[in-house]
Amino acid sequence: MITNSCDSSKKAIENNSKIQETLSETYFITHLGDNDVSSYKLNITFDETSNKITGFAGCNSFFGSYSVDNNTISFSNMASSKKYCQETMAIEDQFLKSLNSVDSFSISDSMISLSGKDTVLIKGSNTIITAGKNTVANYENKTQVKYQALSRNSFDFILISKSNILISKDKNLQNVNTYLIETEDWEAINKLIEAIDAETIQDLKPPSTKHQFDGAPHTTLAIIHGDVEYITPTFDHGNPPQTIEALVNKVLSIKENTVKQ
Repeated sequence: MITNSCDSSKKAIENNSKIQETLSETYFITHLGDNDVSSYKLNITFDETSNKITGFAGCNSFFGSYSVDNNTISFSNMASSKKYCQETMAIEDQFLKSLNSVDSFSISDSMISLSGKDTVLIKGSNTIITAGKNTVANYENKTQVKYQALSRNSFDFILISKSNILISKDKNLQNVNTYLIETEDWEAINKLIEAIDAETIQDLKPPSTKHQFDGAPHTTLAIIHGDVEYITPTFDHGNPPQTIEALVNKVLSIKENTVKQ
């Protein structure tokens, strides 16, 4: 009996660890309720090392925290950027409201279901939803790079596009400063983006994990092509994965030079 009890406890721990490990990745939203929303490229990324979530809601990026206990889940400290997109705001509102109502989850193969009061509100897949390379190429004027670093006492937000630079230290992004970008800076950024396979950055391994112990800000980099956002796992501010190191350094350099002006 003692042996069986120990085996059962071991299996329960292993199963719980498997749930936690599986949850720590990016899911691309396929359904809100019964509605197919695949074309909107909504996504959510779970980082179990920091219990943080980030994602794209249809128009705006969002971020927050989550906690898990077996198959129950709750979200907190949710915030998002403040753009307005007439065509997608209804979907975005539904998505974010659904997230706030979620209280449990289940994972089967590559699919996740997020439920509230035993009703499935959101379904997603960890298989990327993309329109293909040709479509991404059509987003030449809609490419952006986003850098976020979060710690207990600080927050840095940088969003660079062909036309401007958005910088904020406000976690709720209520106060955002907008600057014009120099042509040569954007050309350098765009060249670095083109050198990276954006679809693979979600699989990058951070070279250090001080952020897990509050030793460094929790940092992510996202490459945005049109309405498709590709985001890295969390890494330490100041020590990005080698694949994106040159791009990260250029983003930070542009930000520092812009603020000094």
